[in-house]
Order: sequence, then structure tokens, then C-alpha cells
Amino acid sequence: MNYKETAKAILNKVGGQENINDFLHCSTRLRMNLKDPNQAKTEEIKAMDGIMGAVYSGGQYQVIIGNDVSYVYNELKQMITINTDENPEPNKKRDMSFKGLFESFAGLITGIFQPIIPAIAAAGMFKALLLLCTSLGILSKESQIYALLLNIADAAFYFLPVLLAYSSAQKFKTNPYIAATLAGVLLHPKMITLLGGEVPVQIAGIPVPNISYASSVLPIILTVWLMSYVEKFADKVSPGPVKIFLKPLIVLLVMAPLALTILGPIGNYLGVGLSDGLFWIQGKIGWLTVVILAVFLPFIVMFGMHKVFYPVIFAAMVSPGYETLIHSAMLSSNMAQGAGALAVWFLAKDKKLKQVALPAGISGLFGITEPALYGVHLRLKRTLVACMIGAGSAGLFAGIVNLKAYAAVGPGLASLPMFIGAENNFTYALITAAISIIVTPIAVYFIGFNDPGADSDAQASSGNSAQGETTPAAPKKEKLQSRLVVFSPIEGEAIPLKAVNDEAFSQEAMGKGMAIKPVKGQVMAPFDGTVQTVFRTKHSIGLKSVEGIELLIHVGIDTVKLKGKHFNVVVQEGDIVKHGQLLIEFDMEAIEKAGFDITTPVIVTNSGDYLEILGYEQSEKIGPETPLITIL
Repeated sequence: MNYKETAKAILNKVGGQENINDFLHCSTRLRMNLKDPNQAKTEEIKAMDGIMGAVYSGGQYQVIIGNDVSYVYNELKQMITINTDENPEPNKKRDMSFKGLFESFAGLITGIFQPIIPAIAAAGMFKALLLLCTSLGILSKESQIYALLLNIADAAFYFLPVLLAYSSAQKFKTNPYIAATLAGVLLHPKMITLLGGEVPVQIAGIPVPNISYASSVLPIILTVWLMSYVEKFADKVSPGPVKIFLKPLIVLLVMAPLALTILGPIGNYLGVGLSDGLFWIQGKIGWLTVVILAVFLPFIVMFGMHKVFYPVIFAAMVSPGYETLIHSAMLSSNMAQGAGALAVWFLAKDKKLKQVALPAGISGLFGITEPALYGVHLRLKRTLVACMIGAGSAGLFAGIVNLKAYAAVGPGLASLPMFIGAENNFTYALITAAISIIVTPIAVYFIGFNDPGADSDAQASSGNSAQGETTPAAPKKEKLQSRLVVFSPIEGEAIPLKAVNDEAFSQEAMGKGMAIKPVKGQVMAPFDGTVQTVFRTKHSIGLKSVEGIELLIHVGIDTVKLKGKHFNVVVQEGDIVKHGQLLIEFDMEAIEKAGFDITTPVIVTNSGDYLEILGYEQSEKIGPETPLITIL
């Protein structure tokens, strides 16, 4: 994927910079708040290479990219300059329907929580590792080092109001540093000591409740929301010469007392209510709650609505200190998505499907399910049903044993220690994961799926039967019956692809071909065709010949790390090129001096479309007029 071109295309297809209020990304999605979502060309975006899907949900336009989303986001960031003061959202009639209100709420929650997820995820994993170390006897809970590490792990959770203050201020378009100061007011150690004293504390006759706001969520969000309006008032009444200190002073004088006496307590009671409500629902419906959520979680993830669970999760982590519904359902669903994709990889005959399913399955088992969901299960459909069966089976067990999560982190194989706790809870987590991992592939096998590779094999078998046992199989495409030639794109020495010091190339994972040890730093067009891909790091180029050969020329091994240094690409994507035309110039000496192998693989990436790929067998020097690869 050419990240720069992908970002540019997305920007164009969503209506340009003028249609974007703000944007961010999560682990797999580019999330944009659009002024007019109707301007987005969703079907065209879905059809782009490297894009898994696009959807407008939760008040956000979401482009599902997968693990490369951060690279596309970074390129998009360089193309867009958004000033939140100069580009406010236009005044438009708010959708007061249930759907409209829910989407606004979901968009708000996602916008506030998404930026802090890396800190929370790191802290959650840190805590999970500590639980693992204590359970294995590596650390004692009585030791000083354990106490030190626990404080490090708890820091992000304890000071969660500070993190939320900053992200909430960004969302409500108010001063993030004053917002963080208000969070500090709620968490100040001496304030906690003062409120815990024997003498009740009052502000203007209003009592200040003795509440601990550590790890709380709603109190600071409510505070920053109201602060955004108070700041606008303070800005209007503050004279220009003294605005620099008078405006924030007014905000602090008004908001600190309100946070301590009204907004903080209200937010605290709402948070406790969320946690109690969750346990009430489970008390009424029991294990069925986990089953229902586990089964339908893929559809919630599909629309990016799973972020709305964050307030409930954090509220439960504060009191009673564990969570029994959402993480249990996520563990069941994540394992099913991953195991289902791996089952497709094992059973499928289609090479392209196998190439997508393997990394998607591994990613799913580690808690990132979008590649499996969008790349495999939504395409095949029947495997999604199998995943729902596996998730529901695991969710049934997790609900019956009341599985508890003790850390707020995405459930996956690496984060299983988050379930280490009282009695047999960790064993229950292992059994839950095992049920999902075992049941899902069995369901995939019996339900089946449409495998393009199996269809091709069946057609070939049918053709062979009709022609007789001695008649060879016909090529897949009529145009491939003739012999095609790929000339050497570089002057140098031809070597077998298996001799390349990189497993991805030597094991022909990307396709068959040859490699060249260059003696001249130029890449020439090996045939007449079109430039399909120019990688942003300039070290690699993808071509397609007029006959349909798809070729990858990768200059050097691991040269992506040079980030384009020592390379100069003289063509662009979409250019029509002729055999012998210059494509890339590279400084061989500088690349080798930097410690990189300049051996250049030349790969036919659609090798599966042909009967045979034959490489140049002689070892003497070759050049642009030398046939390097013969294709039958």
C-alpha cells in the first residue's frame, strides 16, 4: 500500500479538508468527524486497495484499514491543517431521534476515550503481567519492588481524570490545561485529607462530599463539558489587556467549586449507577447476558460502537474492582474471530484467501479482530455464523462461572493474565478461550464456506475427466497458453530467489521469480506496461505488463528502513512505461555503506495464474535486454 496516495484518495473522497472537523485513529480505523457525511463516496472508498470497509456510525465516518492505519493517518495529518477555533462545526439542526442521540453520544465517547487508549492499554498489560508474576511466585505481594511496580501500573488508572480532562477538552474545544488543572483539584492529596477530616467542608454553605475521584470517569467529563461554556463567557467579559490571566482565573474560580460540590458528586453517583446497573442486568438475566453480547459483538464492532462500553468498564474497575460482562464477551468473540480465520487459512485452497486469513487469524487471537472480520468473515458470511456459534458457546461457560476481568485491556492471548484473581478465575478464562478456539473451527468445517480455490480445482478436475487421463490440464486463462518473458530490470548477476537472505522472498511467500545482485544503480522497465504501485519509501515498485503479468521489484533487503534515503523514483503510479525505460535510481555504495544487502528480488506476484515460472539459469552478467523470467 502506498500510504501517501491512499491518504490523498481518502481525503478527496470524503469531500476534502473543508469537510473535516477533526480526525483520529484507533487500532484499525481512521475516524473522521465530517461536516456533511453525505459528501463521502463510501462505495468508492470501499473499492480502494488496502481498504477493508467504510461506515458512518456513532457520529463518525470510519474507514477500516487494518494494522497500517497509523501510517495512513500520519500521511493524512501532513495534508490537513485544522484549526478548531477557525473551523467550528456549522450550526445545524440536531437529530433528536433515538438513533441521532445515540450516535451523538457514541461519537462523543469515542472521541474522548480513543486518544487515551494507548496509556490505558499499556497500564492494563503492565497490571496483567504483575498478576502473572505474583501467581507464578516470581514476585511477592509483600515485597518493595512489587509495591513500586504496582504504583507504576496504577498511575494511568489513578490519574485517569487528568487524561480524560485533556481529551475531553479537545472534544469540547476548550483549554486542555485548565481542564487538567481541574482534574488535579479533584485528585489533590491534601484535598483528599481535608475532606476526610472530622470537620465537614462547605463552600458557600454547600457541603463538599468526601469522594475519591481516583480512576473516575464521569465527574471530570461533566466538569469539562460545563467548563467549555464558562470559558466562552469568561472570554467575552475579560478585557484584552488582562485576558491572558483573567479568563483562566474566572474559569477556575467558577468551575473548581462546582466540580467539588455538584458536578463531581453527580458524576460519581452516575458512575456507581452504571456499575450497579450492569450487575443488576446480569442478576436478572444471568449467564444469558454474556452469551448475547458475545454472539452479537461482531456487529457492534462492525459499526465501531464498542467504544461506548468504556465508561461502564472503568466504573466497574473502580467498584467492585472487576468486570464480569464485557471483557468475558470480548474474550469469547475475539478468540472465535481469530480461530475462525485460521480455520479458513487451513481449509482454503485459494492462495489469496489464505494470505489474508493467516495474519488476520493471528491478529484476532491477540485481540484485534477487524482484519479477520472485514478481510475474511464478512466476505465469506457463513464463517461469521460459525464464529458466532463459537463465541456463544464460550460466552455460555464464562457467564455460568461468572468470569471476572481485573484489568481494563483488550482480551487476547497476550493479555490473559488480566483474568488472574480469586480462586479458579484464571482457569475459567483459559477454558473460555479454549472453547472458543475449538468450537469455532469445527463449526467452520461443518458449515463450510465458498472457497474460490476449491471451485477452480473442481473445474480443472471436471475438464480432465472429460478429456481423458492422458490429456494435460488447460491453463487457467487462454492468454497464458503462450510463452511470456520478463527481461532483467537491473544490470548484474542473476541468482535463484531461494538464495535471497530473507525468508519472505526465499520461501516464495509473495510469488515465484528471480533475484539480481546489481552492478549499476538503475531499475529499468522489464516490459511494456503500467506502474501500479510506487512505495512511499521508494525502494520498491509494482508493475503490470500489457499481458497481465504483475511484477514486484524490491531493491535490497530491509531497505524499507532507509525511508527513501538514497533512492529516486522517476515515475508515478498510473504511468505507462516501455521496456527499458528508467524507473528508479539508487545509490548502491551508500546503501551498502549503511549496512544493507542490495540483492534485488524480482517477483511475479500473480504466479498462481500461470502454469510455470522459469528463472534465468546462467550466472554471467545480465542486463535490460536479457530475459530473466520465462512464464508459461
